Formats: sequence, C-alpha cells, structure tokens
Amino acid sequence: MQGVIGVYSREDASTKSIHTLYGVQHRGQESSGVTSAGDHSLRTWKGRGLVSAVFNEKYAAFSHPSDYVIIGSASGENADASYAPLESIDNDRYHFSLALDGYFPGEKISNEHVIKDSIVKHLNEGKDFVEALKAAMKSHRDSYYCLVIAVWDRKEKKSLLVAARDERGIRPLYMARNGESFYVASESAPIDVLTNMGEDFIERKDVIPGSILVVEDGKLIEDQVLEPNKAVCVFEWVYFSRPDSVVEGKTVHNARKRFGHGLVDLHDLNKVYADDKGNGLVVIPVPDSGRSVSTGTAEALGVTADEGVIKNAYMGRTYLIDDSEYRKVASDLKHNIIKETVKGKKVVLTDDSIVRGTVSESIAKNLRQAGATEVDFLVSYAPIFYPCFSDPINKPLAAKAFKGKSSEEIGDLVAGNLPSIDNVRYNSEEKILEAVGLPPEHICTYCISGYDPFKE
Repeated sequence: MQGVIGVYSREDASTKSIHTLYGVQHRGQESSGVTSAGDHSLRTWKGRGLVSAVFNEKYAAFSHPSDYVIIGSASGENADASYAPLESIDNDRYHFSLALDGYFPGEKISNEHVIKDSIVKHLNEGKDFVEALKAAMKSHRDSYYCLVIAVWDRKEKKSLLVAARDERGIRPLYMARNGESFYVASESAPIDVLTNMGEDFIERKDVIPGSILVVEDGKLIEDQVLEPNKAVCVFEWVYFSRPDSVVEGKTVHNARKRFGHGLVDLHDLNKVYADDKGNGLVVIPVPDSGRSVSTGTAEALGVTADEGVIKNAYMGRTYLIDDSEYRKVASDLKHNIIKETVKGKKVVLTDDSIVRGTVSESIAKNLRQAGATEVDFLVSYAPIFYPCFSDPINKPLAAKAFKGKSSEEIGDLVAGNLPSIDNVRYNSEEKILEAVGLPPEHICTYCISGYDPFKE
C-alpha cells in the first residue's frame, strides 16, 4: 500500500505538496519522494524513511520557484528498492514521473515499472501522452491502481498533472479544485489540511473509477476511459484510511462506530454483559483503528469507553514482522497498559482484525498482568479466509480450515489458541456492509467472502 498526492499550483506548490504528503504518511512508512516540474525540467527527490526524514532542511526548497506540478508518494513496507516516484526518459518528447498505489498481477518487476513500460510502449507508437495512458489502462484491466503523473512535454515546454483510477476503484482517490489550482490525494483528509492554509475549494469529490484527470494551463479535463465497475476495498473503512477521511461519501470514523454497534447487536452483548455494567466493565481500543470501534461499542452498550492501551508510535507496524518471537517482543515494546483503567475490571478490547494472533495475545497478556480479570476481544471485521489477491503471502489466522463454521464457532477456536483471551467475537459481512452504507455490489469483500471482483 502507498499514499499518493498530486499538486498543480502556481503559488508555493512545493510547500503544499509536502503538507499533503504528510497527510498520506500512514499509508506508507518505508520511503518518501516527490517529483517537481515546470516549463523547463522535471526533477525527483526521494529516499528511505518518513517524509520528515527525507525532506529535512537540506530539501526544504526542493523545487524551483517556477515549478507548478508536483507529485509524491509515501511508500509501504514492501517498497521497491528504487522507491517511488519513478522517472521515465524513454521517449523523445515526454519526460514523466509517476507514483501509484496499486497492483499488477503476475509481473516480476515493480508495479510502477509495469505501468511505466506500458505507457512508454504506446508513446513510441506515436500516441500523445494522454492517449498512451488510455491505451495502457485498457491493457491492464486485471489490475488496480491510483496513479499520479507529472509530465514534462519537451516539445510544448510545459508540464501536466495527470491522475488515473482503475475501473473498479479498489483504492480511493480524491480530488479538489480552487480556481486554477488542483489537488489529488489517496484520501480526503490530506486535502482538508490545505483548507487550514487558506485554500477555498470550489469543487471536491472522489475521482470516478475508470477515469483520468488532466490539468494543463490551469484547466481540468476529465475523461471516462473505462466504464465504472465499483469494488472499493472494504478495508479502507476498517483499517487503511484515516478516521477523518470520507471515502465514497462515507466518513470512516462513523463507519467504524457503526461496526461497534453491529457487534453489540450481532452478539446480543447488552444481554451478555448485563451483570457487568456498572460493576467493572470497561471498553478500550487497540490504537488506532480500534478507537472509533470502541466508541461505537460503548455507545451501544450504554457505558463509557476509555483508554487502556497506549501505543509507541515510533515502533512501526508489528504485524508485518515475519519472525513470530520478534513480533511478540516488538508488540510488548510497542504497547503499554494504563493499569488504573483495567485493574480489577472485565476488559472489552476492540480492534480491526486478528491476522496471526501474536500481537492480540501479547496485548491481552499485558492487560491481565496489569490486573484485568477477563479480556474479551471484539473484532470489527469478519473472519479472514482468503489472503488478498495483492498479498498472497500473508496467511490469515482464520484460514480455509475454518470454512463452513459460524463466526461464533471461529471465535471460540481462535480464543482457544490465545490463552490470555476469554472470548473472541467477530463481526459479520452483513453488519460490515450495513455499517459502511454503500450498495454491497460496490464493495470488495474478497478476503472474507471469496467473491473476486476480477472474475465476475
């Protein structure tokens, strides 16, 4: 997963781009980079690390004052060694640089190289840049991507900002316009930040799946290349997106609160916890994606949510560590318990998912050591049966061996393998879709349902 941004502005484009890039940092923490372009050249700065590390004082004024097109990327933990954005100088007329959040199946080179090579192929057939991109999109209909491109046209001596989204819209892409300034980002929240800098947007919306945006000479051209066939990844509302973002018109925070309401209703928890209310029951989140869920759970139970697990934000994403023993140690270092919140109480812990279970067990063990009498684990997502088609290596805990069992039975089996957890209660696909509030056919739930939007 990556976060991507694009800026077209005749005023202070470099500052606006870095502020926007900070807003997608949660989508990728391995490397950061930008490409800056104007009427004379195109230049790229990138490196391993967070935006704050790559763009320190040395790069404070990375772009030329006359540059007005800037694209950027915050790349994920499995970022290619060359990092993004990726430049191409393989064509006599066009020099371009691209960044994407996407996946191209069956290719042994990086996703960026796949789409770059495809565009160059069509450019060398004599097409102009926009037509070459359209042809590339039509050649990769088994892929998904949100793509931003800075294009320097050597012949016309000017630059373009181009963005594209695949026809299914698996990943979100958002755009905004203020006069002759244009912005795109993986989510809406980074665009919100720009309003604090004085931007007064006259248009804001999700980029339509299957379309491209071209900004040239301060004017926007939108072109529908492929018929939209929406299948937005449901995990955007569960985990990927910021809680302050709005994805396809649905606020992430509110969807997560409704996941909590759905869990209470699905498992009749008002009855289950009837004797515990007012007698040492506390709802706490695993930060950060469990926080909104805990609020919704507590609302539905009529109790108060509290903070009990504190995360060290500098430890990174422990669930991606392959070594189970080191993953456990890293989780212990990453999470600390507020003893006064949990001592002598039954703890209802909320989180977005259980993948391997190592981190969940580590947190529950620490809660018990801090004095919790019981630990129930509420999972805002349903049991994961299938590894995502873009991540076939990451094997879920609730694997195909559990297929055919109810979510209650799976919860009991999972809890049986996690000694510090008394109960594991999963959400259902029905409650999840209800909480998001979009037509079910517009959402990809492959990892829990097995329905593959690419094989319909």
